[in-house]
Amino acid sequence: MDNKLPHYSRERLLGEGGMGKVYLAQDNQLQRQVAIKELTYQPKDEEVNHALQEARLLARVNHANIIQIYNVHDEGDHISLVMEYFNSKTLTQFQQEAYTTLVQKLDLLQQLSAGLAAAHKNDVIHCDLKPSNILVNDQGQLKITDFGIALLATNENKNSEPSASNSPLQFGSLLFMSPEQIKLQAVDYRSDIFSFGIIAYQLMVGSHPFAYGNNGGSATDVAKRICEHTPEHAKNLMLNAPSALTDLLMEMLVKPLEERTLTAQAIENRLQHIRTALLQAQISEEETIPLGGFPLPSVASNEYTQADNTVPLQQSHPSTPSDQNLLVAKNTVANWFQLSVKKIASVGLLCLFVIAVFWFGKAKDVETKQVVILKPTFAESSLMAPMQQNLVLSAVEDALRQAVINTKNMYLISQREVKAITKEYPDDLNKLRQAVGASDIISTTLECDNSRCKVSFSRLVVNEKASDNLSVKSEKNWLIPIDKFNVIFSTSQTQFVSLFPEESEINQSDLVQRPINENDYRDYIELYSQIKGAGNYSVETLDQLEALLVRSPYLYAAYGLFRETASNLYTDTRDKSQLKRVKLILQNSPPEYRYSVYHAIDSFYVAYKAKEHDIAQQQIIEAKNKGASNFVLSELNAILFFSKGQYQKAADTFEEAISLRPSTVLFYNLAFSYWRMGDLVKAEAALEQMLKIVPDNYRAKRLQANIWLLQGKLGLAISAYEKIVTSLNNGTDLTNLSLAYGLNKQYSKSLKSAQKALKQNPNHPVNLLNLADIEMILGHEKSAKFHYQQVISILIGKNEIKYLTNLAQAYGQLNQANLAIATLSKAQNLAPESGEVSYSSAIVYSLLNENSSAVHHVKAALKNNVGVVWFNLPWFDKLCDNEGFVLLMEQYQNSERCEN
Repeated sequence: MDNKLPHYSRERLLGEGGMGKVYLAQDNQLQRQVAIKELTYQPKDEEVNHALQEARLLARVNHANIIQIYNVHDEGDHISLVMEYFNSKTLTQFQQEAYTTLVQKLDLLQQLSAGLAAAHKNDVIHCDLKPSNILVNDQGQLKITDFGIALLATNENKNSEPSASNSPLQFGSLLFMSPEQIKLQAVDYRSDIFSFGIIAYQLMVGSHPFAYGNNGGSATDVAKRICEHTPEHAKNLMLNAPSALTDLLMEMLVKPLEERTLTAQAIENRLQHIRTALLQAQISEEETIPLGGFPLPSVASNEYTQADNTVPLQQSHPSTPSDQNLLVAKNTVANWFQLSVKKIASVGLLCLFVIAVFWFGKAKDVETKQVVILKPTFAESSLMAPMQQNLVLSAVEDALRQAVINTKNMYLISQREVKAITKEYPDDLNKLRQAVGASDIISTTLECDNSRCKVSFSRLVVNEKASDNLSVKSEKNWLIPIDKFNVIFSTSQTQFVSLFPEESEINQSDLVQRPINENDYRDYIELYSQIKGAGNYSVETLDQLEALLVRSPYLYAAYGLFRETASNLYTDTRDKSQLKRVKLILQNSPPEYRYSVYHAIDSFYVAYKAKEHDIAQQQIIEAKNKGASNFVLSELNAILFFSKGQYQKAADTFEEAISLRPSTVLFYNLAFSYWRMGDLVKAEAALEQMLKIVPDNYRAKRLQANIWLLQGKLGLAISAYEKIVTSLNNGTDLTNLSLAYGLNKQYSKSLKSAQKALKQNPNHPVNLLNLADIEMILGHEKSAKFHYQQVISILIGKNEIKYLTNLAQAYGQLNQANLAIATLSKAQNLAPESGEVSYSSAIVYSLLNENSSAVHHVKAALKNNVGVVWFNLPWFDKLCDNEGFVLLMEQYQNSERCEN
């Protein structure tokens, strides 16, 4: 090579395949490493010219997810391609050696589709897309290689009939070919889409879609199945994956070329939306529920696709020693007081009683401190190595968190609740204090060299003279060595105590502390840094934590970290074995931990995640018996009530929690509980409290728009949704905007928004129902009926309110009276007072010409805060002949409804 390519110095062979050899080389002119691929075939002259032409075309496709071709050299008897060198592994190797979460897999596929889209835009087709031609580095960056080489090597002629000599089959891999490629038919970009589909299915499901049995069969057998068989639907193998994802996988594997309509760009967009939805469900430590869930069936809800991947509410998670907040209320004085009352029999005992009353009164005056621990920061002049910095920082941070957790009448506010606010308001500590309801904020600065650190703690509280400002209540500075993490931990906790001279029981846990081996503690701090600092919630870190707890079972802080890591893995993979591991670890914990309140809190969240409500309820009782604070108990009860659909009880307990610590998370959860009950006035009031603190919060704005839509405040709703879809083009928001346009009789705009929403999520029943409704209004009856039937096929057999109401409407629109009424009956039995059910009933009975029944349900819906504007839809036109309906419209200031 050195003689034929004088500007390059070959260093070593990187790989060898059917197309040729690839070498690592040095570009002597530009002083950079390159990869040089020498093609080994012997082409004819005209084929060489065509190969050069195609290679030059490919060289113009400059994209971050495609290996760039720098130059093409024609040596007469062969061709050499000078390409970008990318230090990486093939996708096959990467899958075998690295654990990837669902979100990470989606990121890889999104990169793959982005690169493919760029090539297709330049009329370049790969024709040999397979895992070995996809490279991934350690940072998760993906690049496609050998792009277009199949075309270059085969001299494909689009204007001629395919043959064995010019078919892409000659150089492609049978395992990843499209049916038309296997059959030696002409190919276009859609062949790459099919190959993409096989790769995506294999990555997500874990098996090749057309390879059956233990060994999958020969390549010829697989190729035959590609042409003749339909693979098992991914939803049957990924039981808890979003339907948007499993449906997309199957759409890429459609066999007839004319029906395979997806483009790489469309795939990229849909993957982005799926990935965004999953990430939103994992924002911070707060696990959230989608905000599109309307009480009304005609209003969009993305709960259908995410219900199994989300937790109902934003949570601040009362927690265990390694996690967030646990406030243990001391009831000793109160119990002593009750005992003393029974024993009052003399003047002496009466005196004791008076003293008890005095001290009990003082105890009631003890104020719970709501504490934020800010992530420690290093001064710019710190000389310590970055890895050592992370470990020292983590040891100090963990010490502070444990000190708060172990202090009665202190509550540690969730890290991720804090992050959610500081991300939006990065330099506004007063805004943070207001948003999370903090009484104290602890900030830490470290200035280090290679042997020790100067540590500075500051305790910030509300300025007594100016409530909108924070002031430094106390400070502490000291030096610590950096080679002993146990010393860093214990010294930091000692200095933390001095920040609260007025408190007598700082860091006084009921757990009996046991000595921890320095090496074990260092291992814990390294894992803490990986998990809390870098977000590395992986099977590997979980395995390491488990091994650590086996060696050092008295390292109490590691139990909560283990539960948090396993919970995140479960949320990502829906693999219940992760929850079983937590149960086993907690069962085998030392008696001191097993009979502590921390164990009860961990066990509650495991049971809650597994939807074991009875066990979760028992753990709340255990937590109460072991001294959990009223605030913690309120949060746990509220979360459980919401999960069980007891929304009034959830709202009542969130109110209790707010009285103890007002925060934006709790205000949102309260609003959402009222929303689920259909009490829009109280829901809006709770949101307004939240928006006073964080006026631009997306979730609050979105739920507020939903409320306005339901109330019929169309101007406000349309304005809000238009802003929302501009900043975040979400399918649920598009459907809601479509509904608002439709109610406002802007049917053309409504149709466009409905079509966009359905394109993003083609199998969402609310999107389908909304589009069908608009089509029916516009007279597109055939298309509308087709979409109503799709709604039925998706929702049949489901027995939740949100599904039954949609299903009943679809039956009603198709004039299937018996099925519609039977479905409504099920819904009414589940929620007899629901405005959602009343509204759906009004639609169905009006469509079935049962006017008296329709008017009855109109009245019930209006009584349950359904906006009168919803009855302007054409389904209710025939009710204008009913005097009762006309009177209701007049009563609710909509008298013009029946004037025309």
